[in-house]
Amino acid sequence: MDVLNNLPAGGAATEILRVHPRLAAVFDALDASSWPWLLLRGGDDLALPAGDVDILVDKGVLPVLDGLLAAAGFCRVRAPGHGSHRFYFHYAVDDGAWIKLDVVSDLAFGPYQQWRTPWAARCLRRRVRRGTHWMPDPADQAWLLLLHLFMDKGSISPERHPLARAAARTAADGGRIAESVRRRVGAGLVAEMVESVLDGRFDDVPGTAARMRAAWRGGLSPRLIAGANRVLRHAGAQVRGHTPLLGVMAPDGAGKTTLLNGLHADVPLPTKYVYMGLWGAGPWDKVLGRIPGGRTGKKIYRLVRGGVLARFYRRMGKVVLMDRVAYDALLGGSGGGPLAGMSNALALAVIPAPDVLLVLDVPGPVMFERKGEHSPELLESWRQDYLKLAGRLPGGRVVDAAQPAAAVQRVATGIVWETLSRPAGTRPATRRRNAGNGRSPAAQESVAPAAPGAGAAEALALHLWRLLDWRFLIPVLQPRNLGFAGQVSQETEAALRLLDPEAVRLAGPAGASCDVVLLASPGRGHVEAAGLALEPGGWICVEASRSLLQRSGPRTLRGWKRTLERRGYQDVTLYWNAPNRDRTARLVPVRSGVAIRDTLALRKDVRFGPLKAAAAHLALALHVFDLMVPEGTVTGRRPEGGRP
Repeated sequence: MDVLNNLPAGGAATEILRVHPRLAAVFDALDASSWPWLLLRGGDDLALPAGDVDILVDKGVLPVLDGLLAAAGFCRVRAPGHGSHRFYFHYAVDDGAWIKLDVVSDLAFGPYQQWRTPWAARCLRRRVRRGTHWMPDPADQAWLLLLHLFMDKGSISPERHPLARAAARTAADGGRIAESVRRRVGAGLVAEMVESVLDGRFDDVPGTAARMRAAWRGGLSPRLIAGANRVLRHAGAQVRGHTPLLGVMAPDGAGKTTLLNGLHADVPLPTKYVYMGLWGAGPWDKVLGRIPGGRTGKKIYRLVRGGVLARFYRRMGKVVLMDRVAYDALLGGSGGGPLAGMSNALALAVIPAPDVLLVLDVPGPVMFERKGEHSPELLESWRQDYLKLAGRLPGGRVVDAAQPAAAVQRVATGIVWETLSRPAGTRPATRRRNAGNGRSPAAQESVAPAAPGAGAAEALALHLWRLLDWRFLIPVLQPRNLGFAGQVSQETEAALRLLDPEAVRLAGPAGASCDVVLLASPGRGHVEAAGLALEPGGWICVEASRSLLQRSGPRTLRGWKRTLERRGYQDVTLYWNAPNRDRTARLVPVRSGVAIRDTLALRKDVRFGPLKAAAAHLALALHVFDLMVPEGTVTGRRPEGGRP
């Protein structure tokens, strides 16, 4: 539902502006921050903005701005070399459209923000309220628009002619910014700028804009600023936080490349396309076929190259779009012989698992009609193989790709956004419920009928209780006072309140007394807060992951174990969440070699592969398995006397 934004007195009495609910949430969040802000332009296009929503904020709000806008549903994309600009995105699933915020704390002009001004604070002091949002003083707004058109754009497009004329009429009466502009470029050029717009001489705008840029005086060297920002932009845009890796699987003709190319072109986030067709034909296949192990060598090269690229792009903050994934190795007929088996196992070990795996579902005859390759019967058999495989894989989503390409892309875009906007500390689940055209593989399996509502509630309760399996690692199954801190997702918090409805988030150095504390991906400050909150004899559970690139704090599960021991905790024990924390099937004590070998034997055909199992056995023999554990839980008991 749109928010109706009535104009204040003095505006057109019958004019009503519509504001998109997400933008209304942004405006409310900025108002609640108590720092001044305003909408620079575009106040008449807020129902579903066609372009950027430009916002000026006070510098005081910057430390908390990312959190405010994340709560309003926006994800930040870092863009070095753009001055004070911060870019935030939201995908409106119901509208099938992206909304982009361009937030600045300084007013600077030029393609590289090289012409800086001190006007931001003054404009914020003179702002005026317009319904749900703040706007600049009319004179300020007119001058800022003209400078945007001349200094930033260098020309005025025909659709902006009426808006520019209205701004020029207001600017002709002067204003606070007018005198400052005259001092920077000269009174003659200012008069030429205003008169050319009023007279409709828009062909003269590029020449006037070039002379204004050359004449600009004041502030740091524009050339120096432009050069520095130009260099910084080579780093490219980066998504802040966890970047999803999207994999697509399907037989030829299902539309994998069409979908991924469409996402790469239309999603306004930094994306990278990685082709992982390890078993496809190549121009050198005839030559490589004559060399023993040649084709296997080609596959190894492709999988190593693809795996390295996917990990590198993800590390650089890009959304990775993978055409085919390592799970192709699990399909029947993907390769034969011991060398092929080794390369398939290496693929599963080297290529990162996708956060979301889209399996495009298209009937065999439709795929044959699209590409004319193979036969409808063979394509249909491959289709069934992919659907069966999808039911076994984490993050699998089956998408009806027989519908038009635009509809498939819209479904996929919604899934990408759903993954990207998931709160910190959460990851994709192994199964997804039926959601529009992106349905879970499990949805195709026949299940016993259940009473509506009751079965869903029971399933939800069971799912939440499974998030509390860590409680079986400590002797306190039912805590009296439960505390938690770190990257605890909303889902996990709901589960914790099943255990203790009064569970508290530890947010400060004092104020809570707990007999059990759960820390999820914590920082050092969270460990300190837990130590202050725990009662004598209380238990701490730390759920953490190995991160060798982490800048501070323990990088391994062994490091977390030693951290608790150094702080005086007793009975400190490390458990491996096998295979990971999101899909924990076993909680394996790392000090038990028998339990680890038993777990590896159970899982090697599904998750690890021979190479991973061999690496794990080697780590056991060298007594470094606790360094290799990817994700696990560390428990410890606070001593009866004194604080840890």
